Amino acid sequence: MKRACVMIVATLTLAACDAREAEKTSAVAAETNSTPSVGAAAPIPATDLLVKRETAELDFLWRAPPELAEAPTLLSTLRAQALASAEEMQAGAVEDMKLRPADAPKISHFFVQDWTVAADTPALLNVRADISMYTGGAHPNHGFAVKYWDKIERREISFSDLFTDWTAAEKLLTPAYCTALDAERVSRRGEIENDMFDDCPPLGDQPVALASWPGQDISGFRILLAPYVAGPYAEGDFEIDVPMTDALRALVKPQYLKTK
Repeated sequence: MKRACVMIVATLTLAACDAREAEKTSAVAAETNSTPSVGAAAPIPATDLLVKRETAELDFLWRAPPELAEAPTLLSTLRAQALASAEEMQAGAVEDMKLRPADAPKISHFFVQDWTVAADTPALLNVRADISMYTGGAHPNHGFAVKYWDKIERREISFSDLFTDWTAAEKLLTPAYCTALDAERVSRRGEIENDMFDDCPPLGDQPVALASWPGQDISGFRILLAPYVAGPYAEGDFEIDVPMTDALRALVKPQYLKTK
């Protein structure tokens, strides 16, 4: 009987040890899984990706993609700008309402800035914003913005910083862009006449986004032209694509061409 009791105690002791070891293993695994890996983007609250204001005078909406978690400084800057814009536009909308005649319709102002990912590689994040707004006047308007973030150096860069020689790159991009723009104008107008919207707006003054499919190499460049930049308001905006050529590829800094 005594031997049986000893065996039972030994069995229970081993079981208890096994249980403690299992608990330790589970705790270590949980700690490991909950700790972000080195270089990984820390999770950000969904509220940091949204600024929304709805008043009688203004509907304001700003959205950012979760990929901006990899560019926290840029995200913080863009969000701060959005918050400041919301306050400024609210004040402007209130003032506009006051200046309207008593019998005039009180049309609310609105502002939408929607940031989306244009290209995402291990070394580079490129986001673009489509902007729509109405701040009084005859009609709403539309515009664009583009940002580039170097993930390795953890800083914002410009479009020209993508190239080893921007002057050479601009000389290659400009004629291709202007030719494609004129072709699009002809398709919309039927012909190009000599008027104020027949010139080619300087490439360096326009927001340019990258063209890329997820997980693939950068395939080209997209010049974003708001209404009144390349054509009258009635023509809307233009998005002019310039494909990546071997000559252009040779001028892009190698780290920005790498895919995931």
